[in-house]
Amino acid sequence: MLLPDGTLVSRADLARELGVSRARVTQVLNLLNLPKPVLDAIASLGDPLPSQLVTEHMLRGFIKLSPHEQRGTLLKKARPGEGR
Repeated sequence: MLLPDGTLVSRADLARELGVSRARVTQVLNLLNLPKPVLDAIASLGDPLPSQLVTEHMLRGFIKLSPHEQRGTLLKKARPGEGR
């Protein structure tokens, strides 16, 4: 349901508006739960990226890691060869 101010009431409403499943909306919104340093590291990679260094699918697994593990894993994937 769309409220008069343009706000959607639920994730299901947002999913219908975007033409995706409610589960997909939840998956993408959960990425916002990543710690700020991880989000900053992703943002620092730039846009547009020359290739897909980071994918939404890869980031889903990050939610289960500790913040330290998240940052370390992301930096290893983004900058292969560094720190060896």
